[in-house]
Amino acid sequence: MGMKHNPVDSDRKPEVPAGVAGPHPGPETPPGRRHSVTVSSSPPYASEDNDVLERSFKELGRYYRHSSAGRRCLGIVHQMNTPMQVLSFQLDLLEQKAQEELDLLTGSPLTDAEPLMTLAHYRQAKFSQLRREIDRLQGMARSLVLQGVHEDAQEKFPLDLNEICRQELELYQAQPFFKHRVTGEFHFQEALPLFSGHYIDFSQSLRNLIDNSLEAMAGTDRRRLTVVTACQDRRIMLRIGDTGAGIQPVSLPRIFQPFFTTKQTPGGDRAGLGLFMVRRLLAPYQAEIRVDSDSGGTWVTVSFPVA
Repeated sequence: MGMKHNPVDSDRKPEVPAGVAGPHPGPETPPGRRHSVTVSSSPPYASEDNDVLERSFKELGRYYRHSSAGRRCLGIVHQMNTPMQVLSFQLDLLEQKAQEELDLLTGSPLTDAEPLMTLAHYRQAKFSQLRREIDRLQGMARSLVLQGVHEDAQEKFPLDLNEICRQELELYQAQPFFKHRVTGEFHFQEALPLFSGHYIDFSQSLRNLIDNSLEAMAGTDRRRLTVVTACQDRRIMLRIGDTGAGIQPVSLPRIFQPFFTTKQTPGGDRAGLGLFMVRRLLAPYQAEIRVDSDSGGTWVTVSFPVA
């Protein structure tokens, strides 16, 4: 159906609401008094006396932009599912035909079939490589979609800490520094008890702790990230260790304060909200967070009771 266009009298000037200076063309408004408001782009709360409040609003704006980009990326991932399924199906057909070709060559009476068989084996190897990459992309897409579903949920669900760790660490494979320059050592205790909670509370906390560890190891020669899960005395434990430069003893008492950071970046100081948010997110679960650090690295241990 085509769009209907109404004729416009180009010689007629737009009417200006009473009491408003200058022409303001726009959609027609119903009769009655018009209400409007105009504000400056400078927020009224910006002042030297409200430094913490100002930084809070700046960080809120930054996280809002990131969450908006994340929602769009999740939509793109949904759209990618269909073409990846088509690629996977077509690859199935190619693998089937390649096997049929190899079977024919194997039973062929030709004396010079060896070069053709070499080419057939080469194709099969490349198909296998494509299969692994497509399966990996589909797995990451499923993880992102599942994560989005969990993070949008308002009610609590039974959660498996091991599964959360595996899913989040798999997504870190898309980060070049983690994938190529960090050695991962992961020990997950099998059959951890499930617990009730919000997925976002633990996935975001885990990301904050891992991000801290990766940043701490950015300038070191030895980079090993260790993630351990366990259950002792009806308490679930998550331990994350790194081989970074460590935290100075004088700074340790302040690391959970908002906006406190010891890290420098080319664009300025970090926000300093990582550990603060971990503490806030895990407070409803009666979690205890312990940080042990020296010049050889840092260990963060999170433990909470099994509900």
